[in-house]
Amino acid sequence: MKSKDVGGKWAHQDIAVEVFLQKRHGILAMATGTGKTIAAIKIIKRLFRENAIKRAVITMYGNDLLDQWAIQMREHFPAKTIHYHYASQKMMKNFIMHPDNSLLLLTRDAGNLTKLLDSFERMPGRYCDDTLFVFDEVHGAGSESLVENLSGRLSPYRFRLGLSATPKREYDEEGNEFLLKEIGDVIFTFSLEDAIKRGVLCEFAYIPIHYELTNEERKKKRDIIAGFSARRNRGESVDETEMYRRLAAVNKTAAFKIRAFEALIKTRPELLKNCIIFVETKEYGRQLQEDLIRYSDTYHTYYDDDDQTNLVHFANGKIECLLTCRKISEGIDISSVANIILFSSDRSRLITTQRIGRALRFQESAPGKIANVIDFILAAESGEDGNPDIARKEWLAELSRTRRDENA
Repeated sequence: MKSKDVGGKWAHQDIAVEVFLQKRHGILAMATGTGKTIAAIKIIKRLFRENAIKRAVITMYGNDLLDQWAIQMREHFPAKTIHYHYASQKMMKNFIMHPDNSLLLLTRDAGNLTKLLDSFERMPGRYCDDTLFVFDEVHGAGSESLVENLSGRLSPYRFRLGLSATPKREYDEEGNEFLLKEIGDVIFTFSLEDAIKRGVLCEFAYIPIHYELTNEERKKKRDIIAGFSARRNRGESVDETEMYRRLAAVNKTAAFKIRAFEALIKTRPELLKNCIIFVETKEYGRQLQEDLIRYSDTYHTYYDDDDQTNLVHFANGKIECLLTCRKISEGIDISSVANIILFSSDRSRLITTQRIGRALRFQESAPGKIANVIDFILAAESGEDGNPDIARKEWLAELSRTRRDENA
């Protein structure tokens, strides 16, 4: 069901709730920043109020996202017992001992979910009928380990809710089939285009920067291709996905990108304010910092092992520019972000959609906000068959032409 046919800026959330209550299982495909979490909370409240469920299990990946859910749960469910199970808090046992009228926030991995399902199956009662499972960023639930360990174990549960801006796993039919069977089909869609037209997300300008590879980088890519071709000619099994990953890594860490970036920032230094820069590796990030430090004295890195305080300072405006890899690609709500710089862009639309979504969130203090997405496009003369940058450029350029419908 498409929500774009119904008026009202936030009407899509209530429509999503009604669709799920009718279907009882399935995925809400809602663009980043359009209120997937709020829709899920409304669903949980309705099911508890109607005595359809006695408990809810919300799974997600990453402590940052879990912490964000925890804040929301404490605010909206003060009368419920909330249990947390992740690296520093292991409360699943308490939840299992006292599961009724309670919520469990659970980091998503095969071991945790297997242990929980095993416990449910041993206990008296109809847990399949009165338990709601919520899978945030549901595309991640199609991972190989979950497919291997949980096939056939989630589908018996009546209430299964998936949330994602990009629910389809690209280049992974087995994972997609698992999501379809165990959680359900996409039952509601509210796309980036829908959200921009409705005024839920802001408009954005797309700034593509063309770059070339060095001779050394070109040679490195030729050597990668030659190596895989030689293995194929010897009759060895070849994983072309791995070849494309290694070729892409050369593009993502190209030296000329930094030069092109510096040329842009010299003329538009404001792009470094309220900015997230996505890089592929810490090493490449260190190279970039040598130039970045000349244009910004309030930037910081935020990698997997960095203190979460940096993210808080960024959200509060104490840090203007954040340099990161994948840490905040999913789920983290920082509405002040206005600029996204993609040194690292994937062939998959999934990660790109999530990353640009960081900058498209509506900001109450800046209702006329127009975000900027800076992207790097490999020049045609640098040579690469099927250059994925071109397809991404066409897609983002078209999306950037979407305008708010004042009558929506």
